[in-house]
Amino acid sequence: MPDYRKQFKSCGQNVQIADDVYIEHPESLEVGDRVNFMRGFHMIGQPQVARIGSDVTFYPNCFIQGSPGRFVIQDHVGFFPGNYISLGDWDDSFVEIGHHSHFAPNCVLYGWGGLSIGPYANIASHTVFATVGHHHERTDVPMALSGEKAGPITLEQDVWICANVTITADTRIAQGCVIAANAVITRDTKPMGIYGGVPAKQIGTRDSKS
Repeated sequence: MPDYRKQFKSCGQNVQIADDVYIEHPESLEVGDRVNFMRGFHMIGQPQVARIGSDVTFYPNCFIQGSPGRFVIQDHVGFFPGNYISLGDWDDSFVEIGHHSHFAPNCVLYGWGGLSIGPYANIASHTVFATVGHHHERTDVPMALSGEKAGPITLEQDVWICANVTITADTRIAQGCVIAANAVITRDTKPMGIYGGVPAKQIGTRDSKS
């Protein structure tokens, strides 16, 4: 196995890297202290900016791909097994994740249209951040050949996304929101709201007495 610690653009202390980790362009990565790349971690592509803060853990079988945008992870972030991150292939594509956030197993994060997740984000299993899709409005070509149609997703701080939620492009989840399991977010939310359903609607607030 290559000694990635020596190949990183910068590397902090106590960085742990499993024997089967594969990083295509380690020279792009700035890595903080106490970062743990567990078995099965793969990163393909060469982002222009790639920073991983301190106390970040990639649990087994996390997969990252894409370039040439940016990938920025702040401190105290955990990606549990099977997380998939597609950074996108455009110059302005990005994934940025705030401190003290975690992603339960098998989440999918698309950065094509720009994905910004604030601090203290609690993301349950099988959440999909769909900043990219197909041009379904075109009928002259198969949708698979229509090119990418993308828009941003923003999560403000201190949100809880429950299991199996899908968040579509051009949406903002406001501070303090809870999104119920199996919901589909298609529009902006209000602060401290509780949302559920398909498409999701506000079903309560966190300060409700009921």
